Amino acid sequence: MPTMVRRCWLVLLFICFGPSCSVTDVDSATAANDNVDIVKSPSDQRQYQSIQLSNQLQVLLISDPTADKSAASLDVNVGSRQDPQDYQGLAHFLEHMLFLGTDKYPVADEYQSFISSHGGSHNAYTAFEHTNYFFDIDPNHFAAALDRFSRFFVAPLFTTEYVAREKNAVHSEYKAKIKDEYRKSADIFKTLVNPAHPFSKFSVGNLETLASKAGSNVDLRGQLLQFYQQYYSASIMNLVVLGREPLPELEKMVRLKFSAVTNNDYQNKSVQEPLFKAGVLPLSVSVKPEKTLRSLSVVFPTANDITFYQQKPLHFIGNILGHEGSGSLLSYLKKRGWVEGLSAGQGLAYQGGATFNINIMLTEQGVTHADDITIAVFQAINRIKNDDQRGWLFDEQKALAAQQFRFQQKTSAMNYVMSLSSVMHDYPIADVLQSGYLMTDYDSEIIDRFLDDMVPANSIVTLTAPDVATDKVSYFYQADYKVVTTSTEQLTRWTEAGIEPEITLPAANQFIATDLKVLPANKSGKLPQLIRNSAGLKFWYKQATAFPAPRGSLSFSIHSPIASDTAEHRALQQLFVAMVNDELNEMSYAATLAGLNYSMSTGGQGITVKISGFNHKQAVLLDKLIETLKNPAFSPERFENIKREHLRQLRNYRKQQPYRQLMSELPELLYPRSWGQQPLLAAYQNIDLSSLQQYRQQLLSSVTINALVYGNFSGQQASGFADQLAIGLLTEAENLVPTAVPVEVVQLAEQQFLRQLPSDYNDASVMLYLQAGGLEKSRRAAMGVSAQALKADFYTRLRTEKQLGYIVTSGAYPQRDVPGMFFLVQSPVAGSKKLAVEIDGFLAKRLANIEDFSEQQFQVQRAAVLTGLREAPQNLWQQSERYWQNISQNYQDFDLRQQLIVAAENLTFAQWQTYFLNDVVNNPRRIMIYTVGQFEDQQLVGDDRIENAESFKLSQQRYRFQ
Repeated sequence: MPTMVRRCWLVLLFICFGPSCSVTDVDSATAANDNVDIVKSPSDQRQYQSIQLSNQLQVLLISDPTADKSAASLDVNVGSRQDPQDYQGLAHFLEHMLFLGTDKYPVADEYQSFISSHGGSHNAYTAFEHTNYFFDIDPNHFAAALDRFSRFFVAPLFTTEYVAREKNAVHSEYKAKIKDEYRKSADIFKTLVNPAHPFSKFSVGNLETLASKAGSNVDLRGQLLQFYQQYYSASIMNLVVLGREPLPELEKMVRLKFSAVTNNDYQNKSVQEPLFKAGVLPLSVSVKPEKTLRSLSVVFPTANDITFYQQKPLHFIGNILGHEGSGSLLSYLKKRGWVEGLSAGQGLAYQGGATFNINIMLTEQGVTHADDITIAVFQAINRIKNDDQRGWLFDEQKALAAQQFRFQQKTSAMNYVMSLSSVMHDYPIADVLQSGYLMTDYDSEIIDRFLDDMVPANSIVTLTAPDVATDKVSYFYQADYKVVTTSTEQLTRWTEAGIEPEITLPAANQFIATDLKVLPANKSGKLPQLIRNSAGLKFWYKQATAFPAPRGSLSFSIHSPIASDTAEHRALQQLFVAMVNDELNEMSYAATLAGLNYSMSTGGQGITVKISGFNHKQAVLLDKLIETLKNPAFSPERFENIKREHLRQLRNYRKQQPYRQLMSELPELLYPRSWGQQPLLAAYQNIDLSSLQQYRQQLLSSVTINALVYGNFSGQQASGFADQLAIGLLTEAENLVPTAVPVEVVQLAEQQFLRQLPSDYNDASVMLYLQAGGLEKSRRAAMGVSAQALKADFYTRLRTEKQLGYIVTSGAYPQRDVPGMFFLVQSPVAGSKKLAVEIDGFLAKRLANIEDFSEQQFQVQRAAVLTGLREAPQNLWQQSERYWQNISQNYQDFDLRQQLIVAAENLTFAQWQTYFLNDVVNNPRRIMIYTVGQFEDQQLVGDDRIENAESFKLSQQRYRFQ
């Protein structure tokens, strides 16, 4: 969904490591002030410098003259761990308050509006030991944004009026996720933890925990000030800034703005209290979920392995236990029909400890075999413990890590600075860029030290299923659960599990790229060229000269007239793709580990496949994928389990957060080939394995294919891919080439339509969708400028000032070439009538104030839209996706974005005013989707109610796109 103007992230459990990687051939960036060599990837052309300000604030400067966005992040090494016992959630609440005015910029929404109006975005999150603030922006306005940002940490106001208001926003955030399964699980886990351990505290906060306490002479604002003054010290802050400016200029900017941050020499110490009291473990927990959900988790408290970041013992163990190839724990359990998925790795990590978590998604049958599955988990752990040949696996992981780091790709500037500012607390500055990739020498003693904690006597085993018996309800999230000490009989079975012959260590990875040479640039042109245009196949090719690395991407779509023309065919298409993905999983998982990824998705026109990563073995992966599409095994047992899983997800639809329901409902109302929960549920009831086999034959017997290969490929290699697709998928269909199926979008009549959805949440929600009156690019540009101009104000008025709810957002919503816009609110305090009135009132006020919106303001907002449109792809994959978007939308000159840029550049103030009046504030083409929640008397009234989505779509005209 579109990004909110500001929405904090509350992180309950923080996972330290992503994919492990390491360093071989490296460059270095010298920090002039500290004389520290920062190891960086040879692919990284940015310049780095580490400095420490006079107040001990640690800073990493990154100069990137090619950056389309400048960005900054400041991480405070403090979080919910430091919450006072009487004010739980205070760290999170303080994070909210810093955005609501400072000494130099006292207006509550000034920072948000400035960032938004200059093409930027911002956010923050509170974790157990980290509070992280970050933003990006048009580079021309970086210094001004950084000045506003810096005042958060120098002189926030904590205005009394907003303390009272924002407490409601924190409560709304809590209420919005009251049924969230992850939060319920965390709530239960906190009840098991040692009460003296800081992780046992409620980290979100609500009106109860943030209420001023009787007998205290310090009110809530006073608590905020005390917390800020004690913990927001420069001595535990890390700042990362990335800009176009040279390093000396960035340093000057930072010293000027951040030297005033107070340093009180505060330093965190390791948590001394154990996570669990002695003698409490092992525990067996039963949880009754809100949704239809079945899972088994095994959690082991252990030491934090951050000291051994060059060996990554927990990551190494997690890679083996979480492996999905032949002989893996997952493969063993899936063959028995007990599980659908499995993950393993570090969970909670903090100064003083950690947990290692194994999470398993169960089938219905798996619930009755929970004990057998737990035995298998310990058998897999025993396999690792007792195999003295596991060192080669470390070497393989190390080699893959080195490869990933050597050919590291750029990510978004904001995500990059955010991640770096956090990890700077944990690693020497020299290793901060390679910390997540670095693996040095195999040390079996270190690994054994952590494996020694993975024993039955040190476990918390949790079974989550609809029918389990419970006898407790957690306080904050009302989760039903039961906790008992693991029985002696169970403990004995697990302890004596031994080794299962079918569960083995992973085999050597056959997909590791060994040919890493980068081809010399050819003359393939500036844009992809159509190199094959034969019956049923259009194939484009371009070498990725802008991203010289041994990587590439292949995207292709298989279009068929029966792909999704009925709800039954849509359900069959989803099952077909799920079955193919399942059958390929053991093989493709190894490819993923080797940096070669694929995805297969369904759509209204057919199936889309994307392969990306190191280019060396892509043809091999494509062969296996085509063969499985043509001749899948179609295991009856897997079919039944996958079908049940699809039905489970559909039945959980109304248990989603209301705003998610609204966002997923809108495409169903706009696309004739989109099908919602009820028609799909009905369709699934009639599907069996034979109907799936018949559908596969019909689907592939009459197809057209569009394809794009982009990357480190020669023209000859590209032709080879085209041959693979033609021979593999068109041989049977070449005499039955269908007419291309057009994409259709509903063209709304000039009236407001109402659509009510059922929801299990107490919150009410409303989304208003406005569809423009035509398809002109100028109209789409105007809608983009209007959305840009309104989003910060909409958020401030309805969330910050009126306190209607935590989830308040708006934005442009183009569907194909149809311009549109939406406004959305989810509220625990107001019903749908009130929310609809507030949204309409907001638009009416903007209409009344249209004369006050100056041409200069228009220019600023238009420039922000252009900043986003002109942002260059950061890596090969992003560029490939842009080319693919053009192909998918039939812009074969690859000029969609350029057309939008030209339209925005040529849009005049007078034109925008006309479009703003006609397509936004006075627009009669509207759909209002809503849920009533606990406000049963708040149903919206109107004659044009959509009772049936299919009937509605049949009643409307349609835009058609080839």
